[in-house]
Amino acid sequence: KQWYQRRVAITAGILAEEKSSRVLERKACLDVLGLLRQTKWFESRMSVSLIVVLQLLKDLSKRIPAWSPLSTWSLELLVERCARTKGYSSQPPQFSPPEVLRRVFELFASGFLLLNSPGLNDPCEKESVDVLAYLTNQEREDLTASAQYALRLMVYNQLYKILGIAQPPALKNLGQVPRSAAPSSFKQKS
Repeated sequence: KQWYQRRVAITAGILAEEKSSRVLERKACLDVLGLLRQTKWFESRMSVSLIVVLQLLKDLSKRIPAWSPLSTWSLELLVERCARTKGYSSQPPQFSPPEVLRRVFELFASGFLLLNSPGLNDPCEKESVDVLAYLTNQEREDLTASAQYALRLMVYNQLYKILGIAQPPALKNLGQVPRSAAPSSFKQKS
């Protein structure tokens, strides 16, 4: 079988003169279709806990220069992928927002952006497109170092510094245990 394709355009005489000013550019139409695919993907994959983490990362990208080069789409993909690292399923595992945030920092801190990494593929494109290909080497190094620092802060229970909020009163004396409250195995002999 041989298939033929024909394009027929029917316009009114009045519109034929205005046609050049009313025709949308092909690239603009393709960009809008891409955004529509991304929106559908986002709605089908994101849960409430992932949206919370996404909002935190968007805030982080506004406050910390190392995170500012990341686009919203790349942040959405990263958050979703970090929540699915225990295997693929149609619904993401139910991780709490701090767990997902820690996984995002661990991913960046591991250096996945450096050297010959495969990058982050766009699931909405037919061809293999790296969503993070636009990052320079310096931006990649800055993101890695910043994530390592943020991960250290999380480990030492200083998440409030990452979030840019005041230290909660409950955490001020968290590391200091009164001598009388320490278990007997930790008390020094007199």
